[in-house]
Amino acid sequence: MSYIPERFPRYKDYALPPFPPLKGNISGHLDKIKDFESRDSDIFICTFPKSGTNWINEIVSMISKGRSEYSEVYKNTAMLEALPSFGALHDVPESTTRIINSHLPFADLPSKHIQNGYKVVHFLRNPKDVAVSFYNHLTNIKDFTTMQAPKDYPASWPLYIEHYCRGEEFYGGWFNYEKGFEKAKETGELSNVFTAHYEQLKQDPLPVLRALANFLGVKATDELLEDINERCSFDKMSTVGASEKDDSVIKAMSVTGKNFIFRKGQVGDWKNWFTVAQNEAFDRLIETNMKDSKLKFRYEYIVKD
Repeated sequence: MSYIPERFPRYKDYALPPFPPLKGNISGHLDKIKDFESRDSDIFICTFPKSGTNWINEIVSMISKGRSEYSEVYKNTAMLEALPSFGALHDVPESTTRIINSHLPFADLPSKHIQNGYKVVHFLRNPKDVAVSFYNHLTNIKDFTTMQAPKDYPASWPLYIEHYCRGEEFYGGWFNYEKGFEKAKETGELSNVFTAHYEQLKQDPLPVLRALANFLGVKATDELLEDINERCSFDKMSTVGASEKDDSVIKAMSVTGKNFIFRKGQVGDWKNWFTVAQNEAFDRLIETNMKDSKLKFRYEYIVKD
């Protein structure tokens, strides 16, 4: 039996967050996502949870607009699996770039977007920091049904990481998620994609932002990219990166009454959580699951001379 309680909705062989539209006809909702009418101007952001989705979403928004202005729209308002309907997205004028996002595995993304080669931004983060960030997210978000602190999941960090190592995680787990995207790129099924790593953007941001602007077809000056980098820093994003309305919604869902979307934003925070034994077990897990993968990750900052 999975460690994730049965109260969480399930699709195929993986669990999903209890977003309202997933509590009813989940297959019907996921079918609608598969059939979503993408446009050639859409930008689709694909990330596993807690990989920097809000960060890259804001960056893409600023670059596509050519201005370092925060978006008025919280990313959940364009997160396909969380939307009860797609009416608001359909109402966006054809002349406006829609920035859409999802944590769904590659196989369950909108068919038209993938088959037509529309733009995809794929953002990755090392699995140790993802595990820590996801654990803290789950312990600090209220149960959607009771609006109370979670009681049955996750019980404790040791139990959580034990089952995380078995692949019992939302969206089919980090390993399956990233291997699915890697395979799609190798086969050419995913053809028009920009891939960036969380750690790379933290350590040396401007080359990544410049390459991203080129991918999006935006002529961005160094001054604009430097301004975007400054305004999208963790300190700025965690305080002013969400509208007042969105911030109040997030805090209402928080156990502590604070914004749980932004916690530390660090590279290497996993060292404060993993015991030696847990880290050794996790390294074995990475070696086993990613033995045929070419993906490489940084687990701490690289100190430059």
